[in-house]
Amino acid sequence: MRLKSYLQQITPLLSNPEAARRLLRLLAFVLSAGILSGAYNFLLFTFNTDISQRRGYMSAAIAEAHTFFTNREALLESLSLSAIRQSAQALILQPLAPNEEVRLQLGDRPGKHWSLWLTQRMCAHLKSRHVNLLYVGSGPQARVRWLYSGSAQVSSPSPALLARLHGALQQPTPPAELWLAEQDAQRSRLYIFLRLDERDPDSGWLGLEIDSRAVSPTLADASSGEFMMFNGDGLLVFTNSTDPALNQSLRDHRDGDFFGFVGKGLLPSHLVISKPLMSSDWQLVYAIELRAILAGLWQQLLGTLLFCLLSIGLILGLLRRFEQRFITPTVQRIRAVVESEMFSRDVIETAPVALCVLRRNDGQVVLENHLAQQWLGQEDPHDARRTHWIQQAFAHQDGPFSDYFESADGRHLYLSCVATRYKGEDVLLCAFSDISARKQIEAALEDARRAADTANEAKTQFLATMSHEIRTPLHGVLGTLELLSRTTLDPQQRDYLRAIEGSSSALLQLICDVLDVSKIEAGQLALVLSEFSAPALVHEVIQGYSAAARSKGLQLYSCLDPHLPEHLIGDVNRLRQILNNLLSNAVKFTDCGRVVLRARLLNRDGERCHVLWQVADTGKGIDEQDQPFVFDPFYQSEGHTQVIPGTGLGLPICQRLTQLMNGQLRLVSERGLGSSFSLTLPLEVASGRPLAPFNLLAERIHVLSPIRELAEALAGWLCRWGARAQVGAPVPGSAHDGELLVEVHPGAVEPGLLPDWGGPRIQASAFACWEAQPEAGHWQVNLNDLGALHQAVSQAQGLRRAGAEAQAVSSAPEPLGLQVLVAEDNVINQLILRDQLQELGCGVTLASDGEQALLAWQRERFDLVLTDVNMPGMNGYALARALRQQGCALPIIGATANALRGEEELCLAAGMDRCLIKPFNLQALSNCLAPYRGSRLEAL
Repeated sequence: MRLKSYLQQITPLLSNPEAARRLLRLLAFVLSAGILSGAYNFLLFTFNTDISQRRGYMSAAIAEAHTFFTNREALLESLSLSAIRQSAQALILQPLAPNEEVRLQLGDRPGKHWSLWLTQRMCAHLKSRHVNLLYVGSGPQARVRWLYSGSAQVSSPSPALLARLHGALQQPTPPAELWLAEQDAQRSRLYIFLRLDERDPDSGWLGLEIDSRAVSPTLADASSGEFMMFNGDGLLVFTNSTDPALNQSLRDHRDGDFFGFVGKGLLPSHLVISKPLMSSDWQLVYAIELRAILAGLWQQLLGTLLFCLLSIGLILGLLRRFEQRFITPTVQRIRAVVESEMFSRDVIETAPVALCVLRRNDGQVVLENHLAQQWLGQEDPHDARRTHWIQQAFAHQDGPFSDYFESADGRHLYLSCVATRYKGEDVLLCAFSDISARKQIEAALEDARRAADTANEAKTQFLATMSHEIRTPLHGVLGTLELLSRTTLDPQQRDYLRAIEGSSSALLQLICDVLDVSKIEAGQLALVLSEFSAPALVHEVIQGYSAAARSKGLQLYSCLDPHLPEHLIGDVNRLRQILNNLLSNAVKFTDCGRVVLRARLLNRDGERCHVLWQVADTGKGIDEQDQPFVFDPFYQSEGHTQVIPGTGLGLPICQRLTQLMNGQLRLVSERGLGSSFSLTLPLEVASGRPLAPFNLLAERIHVLSPIRELAEALAGWLCRWGARAQVGAPVPGSAHDGELLVEVHPGAVEPGLLPDWGGPRIQASAFACWEAQPEAGHWQVNLNDLGALHQAVSQAQGLRRAGAEAQAVSSAPEPLGLQVLVAEDNVINQLILRDQLQELGCGVTLASDGEQALLAWQRERFDLVLTDVNMPGMNGYALARALRQQGCALPIIGATANALRGEEELCLAAGMDRCLIKPFNLQALSNCLAPYRGSRLEAL
């Protein structure tokens, strides 16, 4: 610990979790530096060894050059020493003869002559050494005489060279030996002159001419590099170098001995050795390029580089591996522990709850945050914690413990504690939440809930009131129109009547749409499942818009899948509402062309199936920018609001109803081409119902239509009924007697599709009568009524007599013969109900409120009581309860304009038997009262 504290005081770098990583990296750096230092020393040693070897080669080359020139000097000196002084005046030069000696007479001064003998061996020696022997006199007009020449042509030294010889004799101490050189256009020549007699300055010069072609091979040495020879004036005499910059650089090192590197850049370029030639002032220099030296050491350089790279790479790899496997996980764990400790303390301190840790053996506080000190008080911990909650917490041994209590300052606290360990001791971790704000919020939420319930009740009451107030006068309007339509009217009056009925129906539809939206939003719309037939539903929906489509010249027809189940289970009223809305829009926004209602079975899995209902038209279509908003309430696409009135609630209601039935409603539309709404619904298949028998004869039936889809659909239904139907006209001459032709026209009946057909023919069109009408072997049926088509085919095959099932239906309903007590506060509705009941053959007694109705029941006998629900004074509910309390067992039927959910349950709870929703027509009233026909009950 002392060492750790000391190191921590010395340097923080060695006392934190990163210290091991830093030490490891420092070790790796030291090892790498050692490897690089060793590599450097090895390369330096190798380089110095090579330089020493190169120096030896260069010194050997210089020594050989010294030997070369020394031999020539010695030869010249021996020749000069062999000259003998004579007294003869004439200079005699005898030519050389084979195997003979030659005596040469030298000297051009009177009384100063020397004789020189050359043997054949001496001449051969001169020739082998590639030298020529000449003599130059001592006077200013001295002549040059060639004593021996190995070549046929010789050239005398230049006057400048002779002037230098003469100048050398004029010096105070004439030199005994001179080295001279000159160059001409053809070659370079080297002269070595030696005074013939050192004792006599007038003895002249005995010289040797050495050709450069003999000197260069002697001086050239591949191991020594390029050579250069400089004379005493610093002029370059001989060289085999082609680098002018090198020649210029070596001039600075031509004096004295020199060995080293030269170069003008940051790095030297050549290794140079320079030495003077023996007894002359000439300098001989050898230079080797540094690149050539390094090229010779490429193996050592490459090996050292690879060794360094591999060694350093191995060190780095081991360093990284060691860090990843040992140091990094350790550092992360240390940091995690430190951060966890710091984080835990920060969480405890900043937590929005009071936290404290109590020691179990004595109840002392081990750890607590600021909120715990604030909420639980600042008294002595040992005494302050001895409260009721602390005793309960210590008494609880198993699992977490929670409790509610109120502090001394009125704060509501929620306690949650659990037993744990902290720093080797058994402790109790306690958390206190301030739920005072939550208590206030709960109280505020309770107040808001009460206010929302009050507002919802007010809204419900408002909807009920509005429904009653609007539907009540509307019931009078529609009832009056229905009764008026049963009277005798002229054509103009009937046109006015239809206009009023259309406007009233539009008003009723508006009210129903608004109430449907309100019911959906209030969650009061519930599905009523019942069994229905898809063809019958389509027939009913198409029939409702057939007249409107025909007035606009549109083709309105249905196309049903022959694989549809016989009976389905679903909310047929809501499905009818959706189809009516879609068909209404299609007919409304289509000016020409057709509107098609399709029903197709998508799939079936046991008792469940998915049916696709599609309404397609060839109308104006919907713009792409309007399509995402067509299902929004009160939205109408631009351009339609002023042309065709509407509320914009139809499609939103369809969408809501579809979602309520777990279906899907999709739109596909393009401007100018029309629109297509597809409704996919999951429905149940009615079980336990027998399938329709194959009751048609298995005879061939030909189905023709301008629209192949219609022909294939009807042919499928004919095959389903047992016939052998095929699409298309028969081959001429192949038709047999008894075969039937079915022509399907999507609009009005056009000229026959097969004029020369001689057998029975059925013409099905969209605007034909809704019952089969035979006429001389021809039948006219409506293509949207599969029952009528089945009836016509049955008649054509002789299975039914024409008109056997077409019984005349009386325009007036069958009299019910009931005595009805009507309680209604609205005078117009009283008159309408009276006329409707009298039209049904019932006797009517009117009462303006519940009290009058109760008195009338006590005075007279009635078969049935029909009462309005909402009346001033005693309403319908109170009247029903009062009648039941007085022992009345008569059927009581309530009539209400409130179409909200739960109204029927309220009527039944008050003692009524049934409930009618205003406005209702004569048929609905007849259906409601029919079960009580003939009953004569006496009110008690």
